[in-house]
Amino acid sequence: MRTLKKNKGFTLIELVTVIVVLAIIGGFTFSFIDSAIRTYVLAREQSVIYYEGAYIMERIVRELSDATTVTEPASESSSSTLRFTKRHPTDIDTNLEVTFEQSESKLWRNGILIGNNLKEPVDTGEYGFRVTRIKANGTVNDTLMVELQLANPRDASIPPFKLRTKITPNNYTGDYTGRSFNGDYYEAIQ
Repeated sequence: MRTLKKNKGFTLIELVTVIVVLAIIGGFTFSFIDSAIRTYVLAREQSVIYYEGAYIMERIVRELSDATTVTEPASESSSSTLRFTKRHPTDIDTNLEVTFEQSESKLWRNGILIGNNLKEPVDTGEYGFRVTRIKANGTVNDTLMVELQLANPRDASIPPFKLRTKITPNNYTGDYTGRSFNGDYYEAIQ
């Protein structure tokens, strides 16, 4: 008697179906991995730009806290230049006249580069560095708002972000609503 052998295996349709399903799953997996890598690179680049902006802001705040007079911007106006006189010299810099100004995407302090990646000024009024002299308590005009707008130089499609702070210098002479130290304020960095 003759027995029939059953062929064990897959049909061509089953093999093609499995290959198509695996290709679809593989495509989704690789697109997810690609998206995750791009997000990581973007976050790393943006964090470097943010830390640079935080450094610039901290530098301006510390120096402006020691200011005795601010000559630019003028009263109740804005400028991309900050000019003031400090009360105390430092061991490194004895110059009491300080000027911060933007040129293209860079911020300069007395002609020395202190930061990059600022948004370049355009005709529409956008800025990378702007200082506004505002009224405090409705009468005194010596509070300053410093704004930085930082942009990613490698990817223009990423919108710039802003850092903003208000500063009242501590060394104005005379009484300034209880916040002035009459020229005696000095921050010792140890």
